[in-house]
Amino acid sequence: MQPLTIPAMILLLLLTGGTKASTVAQVLTDTAAINILTREAYLNARKTPDSSIRSAHLALTASTGTGYMRGQADACLALGMAHFAKYNRDDSALYFNTRALQMYRELNDKAGQGRACYGLSYVHSLKGDLKASEKYGAMSLTHFKAAGDKRGIANAYSVLSYLAKQQKELEKARSLINSAIETARSSNDTLSLADAINSLGNIYKDMTLFNQAIDAYFEALSLWEQYGHTEGVALAYGNIGLVYYYQKDWNKALEFSYKKLPYSEAAGNLWEVSKTCNLVAGIYNSKGEHDSALVFLHRSLQLNQQMNYPAGIATVYNNFAETFLLVPDIDSSFKYVSKAIEIAQEINDPAVAEYFVTLGKVHLHKKEYPSALKNTLTAHRIATGQKRPLLLTRTTELLSGIYHRLGKDDLAYIYLQQHRQLQDSISNNEYHNRVTRMEIQYEYDKKERAAEFARMEERMVREQKIRQQGMYLKGLIILIMIVVLFFLLYFRHNRLQAKYTRIDLEQRLLRTQMNPHFIFNSLCAIQDLILSGKPEKANEFLARIARLMRNILENSREEFISLEKEIETVRLYLEVQQLRFESGFRYNITIDPAIEPEHYAVPPMLTQPCVENSIEHGLLPGAKRGEINVSYILSNGLMKLVVADNGVGRERAEKTAGDHANRQSLATKLTVQRLEYFKKTLKKRGIGFEIIDLYEEERAAGTRVVMMLPYRKMYET
Repeated sequence: MQPLTIPAMILLLLLTGGTKASTVAQVLTDTAAINILTREAYLNARKTPDSSIRSAHLALTASTGTGYMRGQADACLALGMAHFAKYNRDDSALYFNTRALQMYRELNDKAGQGRACYGLSYVHSLKGDLKASEKYGAMSLTHFKAAGDKRGIANAYSVLSYLAKQQKELEKARSLINSAIETARSSNDTLSLADAINSLGNIYKDMTLFNQAIDAYFEALSLWEQYGHTEGVALAYGNIGLVYYYQKDWNKALEFSYKKLPYSEAAGNLWEVSKTCNLVAGIYNSKGEHDSALVFLHRSLQLNQQMNYPAGIATVYNNFAETFLLVPDIDSSFKYVSKAIEIAQEINDPAVAEYFVTLGKVHLHKKEYPSALKNTLTAHRIATGQKRPLLLTRTTELLSGIYHRLGKDDLAYIYLQQHRQLQDSISNNEYHNRVTRMEIQYEYDKKERAAEFARMEERMVREQKIRQQGMYLKGLIILIMIVVLFFLLYFRHNRLQAKYTRIDLEQRLLRTQMNPHFIFNSLCAIQDLILSGKPEKANEFLARIARLMRNILENSREEFISLEKEIETVRLYLEVQQLRFESGFRYNITIDPAIEPEHYAVPPMLTQPCVENSIEHGLLPGAKRGEINVSYILSNGLMKLVVADNGVGRERAEKTAGDHANRQSLATKLTVQRLEYFKKTLKKRGIGFEIIDLYEEERAAGTRVVMMLPYRKMYET
């Protein structure tokens, strides 16, 4: 078994837990092992600051014990970065970075001095001391240039650009970040390039060049995704959301902000989480959801207090004030904006101008016009000095409104003109800067064009083929979609047409069966029975006709009903007709033994018209006692319905029918149409009906109707 290496022994000791630093220091006698530990601690400082602090302390203890000064300096630098990532309230980040700088100076390590100054620049920025931050940023650039460290140079340009942006020197910030981008491109440093392009997007955003800003953010997002850098992806999401916010696309802004939050929370990046909470609060305020905005502002305030970041706390206080103006709660708004101004003045925060605008709006709501004017003029003066066109548009608009309320319409008009000129200027500047950016890009492309030309031709040919294939494929897909859509619409149209046809036929047939003549005669018969002193018979008659009408109405709602229900309805109809006519008639209903009426279903209201025709036109005109035979038989996959009577026959019935002929003709026509509908939709041959005249010795002896009906078994779907 081979002995453990020094790094493996360190890892084993760390995993056992409770290991004392002195024990680990005994193992860390090899400078190579110390270098590995400090390097890992520095690289992971932002992702896992607590773990990095433990590792760096072990390396510091071991380096001190062995007198290894470079190891001490590297460990202090890692501790400074890790404490900065935790935003501790104490000065640990400042202490360890300063200590690292002193050691690197003793070692005459230019790259180390550059990294320490870089860290100190951000530490002082977080504490609100922008002058000290700029001094250390410039020192880091000098040291990195002396060391020939291109990544360090790009990072130093980025931090200086950030500081210029914080002081609202946007042209200077853009020039510095372009230097960072050029340095990162020349060294093929993807991560530094993505950071710098993202910073350029921030500058464009502050210059109100939103199209350029969003282009930069998406380019940075693409680079970070290629690199697999989740913190960078989170930054890009947040910045894209912010640009959409400025463009008043609230839903897109909220979508990208919520995409960012899980990444920043998982990385423990309190600074980015707090910024995103502020943005989400602003979006909710714009959507009129102020309660949700206050929830996110409270969270942002807690994070900034945890980081002990005065500028961030002032920003949140101002956002609280803006939100309470919308609620409205003017007293709370005044309280919070006053706190914001107090903090901003203490740390000389350039954002104080925005807070004076908010205070001016508060006084305006309170109708304290002199105070509103005083604070807005202060904001206007600071914004003018900072050359902030976006803020100046707000101050000039607010001043115009205040002067109008003070009755000074001449001054109100002057500031209104300035407001409009500023808006036009912003649009013109955006166009001018877009043209300038295109010219710079053209010069850069011109240098690269010679080397790329041959590859570009080959790529163009290949892409042209791919595009053509893509176009053919898209065309084919579109054609298939159109054909599919056409057939779907065609089939849907046919189904709807068939459905409405069926409903129309059933309703029209229902009207023929519930005809007023039949109902009137039935009620008259009931009345006659009552007047004749036959209440029991009248009651029986009334009960049966009521059941008949209910069955007809219920059956009319269904396309198929059980044969048992159909026979019950026919039987009720026949019994009602028997009660109406004292001469009476006999009827007989027979069912094929193979048929179980409760398990077979047939279309409703097809038997009754045949039976009614037999009674009204076949039996009643005759002198002899009538007889009707109804039978149901299975035949060739259909159900054969046979209705036979011994009436006077069709020829004589037509002569005596009178007004009933039209109604009966309509019922017959509707029956034919319904059978045609079933024949078409069910695609079954043989559906139809036939009327046969019966004769005895060449004398009319009745009529037989043979109808072939579709059927279903009740358990079928």
